[in-house]
Amino acid sequence: MQTLEPDEILGDPAIFFGRYFNREPFLRRSALRADPAQVLSIADLDTVINSEAIRLPYLDVAKDGKQVPTAAYTEPVVVQGTYVTDRVVPARIASLFRSGATLTFNSLNHHRANLRALAASMTAVFAAQSEVIGFLTPATRRGLAPHYDPVDVFVVQLAGSKSWKVWPVPPRRRGDDLGNLNEAELGEPAIAATLEPGDVLYVPYNCAHVATAGDRVSLHLSITVQPRRWAGLLEEVVAHLVRDDPRFWGNPWLRDETTPARLREMLDFLTDRLSTVDGEAEVTRLIAEGIERAKGTDAFAALADAAAADAIQPDSMLARDGRVRVDVIGYEGDRVRAAIDGAIYALPNTVVEALSAHPDGATCRAGTLLPNSSSDVSTRTARTLARIGVLRPVSRAPGSARRGDLTGSAAGSPTGSRGTPRQHRAVGPTTGGGGRSSPGGTG
Repeated sequence: MQTLEPDEILGDPAIFFGRYFNREPFLRRSALRADPAQVLSIADLDTVINSEAIRLPYLDVAKDGKQVPTAAYTEPVVVQGTYVTDRVVPARIASLFRSGATLTFNSLNHHRANLRALAASMTAVFAAQSEVIGFLTPATRRGLAPHYDPVDVFVVQLAGSKSWKVWPVPPRRRGDDLGNLNEAELGEPAIAATLEPGDVLYVPYNCAHVATAGDRVSLHLSITVQPRRWAGLLEEVVAHLVRDDPRFWGNPWLRDETTPARLREMLDFLTDRLSTVDGEAEVTRLIAEGIERAKGTDAFAALADAAAADAIQPDSMLARDGRVRVDVIGYEGDRVRAAIDGAIYALPNTVVEALSAHPDGATCRAGTLLPNSSSDVSTRTARTLARIGVLRPVSRAPGSARRGDLTGSAAGSPTGSRGTPRQHRAVGPTTGGGGRSSPGGTG
């Protein structure tokens, strides 16, 4: 399994953003350093389907330019007493594919770690949500009629070949999607080319396009990026301003005769506020919020790490896991009440100070976590911190701990009780999770 990097998709960022982004489609031949078959293979898609747990909307089926009704390839099933209405039936999918249907695997970044990493890296570049969609098309077949999508699409050919027509960027783009376009009315395409494994094609949003597989089954990825257009960005800026200003918190009665004048007053207030916005700082905030909103789940081994905590010995190497927040709630003598993943723990103050002073990934040996305590006490404390996720076991050669190793200066181990944190400060780095699907893709 290999992971694509953004430069394999974009090429030179200066050239891409300076010439092509939002302006015109473009094609890069043999763009990948990675082996296309190691990014995603047809056999990998068999594994996805055969998991028997795939539901809508993770799979779509189209044939002869039209969507196949979902009832043709799903069935209800009872799972541990819960009625699930839309489980995908592998045998029906196979039958439809053999009869010429194109299979669309939506949000493959939810299933495969390398595609999740790719989506995350593209999200970081564009500060906008990225998804990875797979299209499997039988030989000589056209999956969808000419159409355009509401997202930017980077087509990465992985197996077989596919012939594409992509029309120029229209002068006005609403950011919507539209299918079943009349090809005869579209004029001369900007690009008409056949993609081979390793080729990358950029299709800006709202650019009409159509594709037909060659003489073998075609597999390609569509890496989508959700545009953040000016209308949406301005809405975000205004929403941020009015949300935090008490002057905009009132609830007017719209039929009151004074409301029009008060509305004018509010608009004047807003104009004043907008005139003070620091453009550079606001763009920085918009970038950060765009990345945070679109962030998916980081791949990690929390269950295996929790199980490995029981086997920690004094010479076991541990690392600080910055994905787990330690939020200080209050102080009680030489101990600190802290919220960790929703549970409340009483920790020695020096332990919290050690966690706060070292970044994600800083390492230590379990027996020396608390230098002023015995190796046994320090190791037991390390096991407890590993069980709740603050530390994680790592494989590292003896003596190879890097500079900035995690250390503490007091004995003790945490004890916990369930609770809900209130006002607190964060200790160490934090991460967010969750992502919402973005519409689009192309095949």
